[in-house]
Amino acid sequence: MDIDTIVRPVEENLAQFEKNFTKLLHSSVPLAEQVVQYIAGRRGKRVRPLTVFLAARLHGDINDQTMKMCYVVELLHTATLVHDDVVDNSNERRGSPTINHLWDNKISVLVGDFLFSKTLTTLLEIKNHTALDIFSQTTKVITEGELLQIERAEDWTIDEDTYFDLILKKTASLFSASCQLGALSVGSDQQSQERINKVGEYFGMAFQIRDDILDYTGDEKVLGKPVGNDIRENKVTLPLIYALKNAPPEKNAAMVQLLEKDHINKNDIHSLVTFVKNEGGVDYSMRLVKFYVKKALTLLDAYPQSLPKQAFIDLLEFTLDRQK
Repeated sequence: MDIDTIVRPVEENLAQFEKNFTKLLHSSVPLAEQVVQYIAGRRGKRVRPLTVFLAARLHGDINDQTMKMCYVVELLHTATLVHDDVVDNSNERRGSPTINHLWDNKISVLVGDFLFSKTLTTLLEIKNHTALDIFSQTTKVITEGELLQIERAEDWTIDEDTYFDLILKKTASLFSASCQLGALSVGSDQQSQERINKVGEYFGMAFQIRDDILDYTGDEKVLGKPVGNDIRENKVTLPLIYALKNAPPEKNAAMVQLLEKDHINKNDIHSLVTFVKNEGGVDYSMRLVKFYVKKALTLLDAYPQSLPKQAFIDLLEFTLDRQK
């Protein structure tokens, strides 16, 4: 199963979204236009708009409101990525230079703000107080997640509960909002919105844990970033948390000593990646991915069989095996 097969029930909607989204990013300021068109050219998987469309199709027919919900979700996601790269001082994302690397941090922050303003303008066009509430709450939660990540950077004693809280805020919250906004756009009832919101949350949790696993097991050419990049950026994720917690004290101490070095080299990264694998960090994390996917699939049982439902099921199962 690949992403091109999964999107088929909403393929035309996604194509229309892509065309309109590029136009939406337009700016009359030449510098801003140059940067945002660079962003438009670095087209990602568009998983969040996909979940908006699939959630809408599960509850009704995609309409103009649905399309605008997609713009809001992807604009917010893109803005947070631009600001993330500044916070993390990243030079590359998915194999391409970041905006702050090509231009500078000042321009990156301002372009991120420009994208936020586009998000608000689009949201106002929707004229829906519930959508505004969902968006404002999600933005707050994502920002709290960013601050939590900064606060706990290089904290090798971080526990699983804190990690789950972090990825719920930073990643899963936007997926849950995407699903709820999709259902809201077609006039679904509150109970249905709450159900699909939880599907999105569980999907987001699985998606992020799988992403964190790939930092230890992925192919650099496929990922577009070096293996062990989270370690280089002082990000403590579930595979490492589990390995440090369950390793013998002497191994734990040796690995923490490596992590605390001012400059971690390739040999250090190799040692840490091997340690995490050998101590069961990858296997344990994969069990958690399966756990969250199963929870989402159980909620989807409430819907009658249809092409959109099958696509959502395939998307969840794709998360188990994705390589980038």
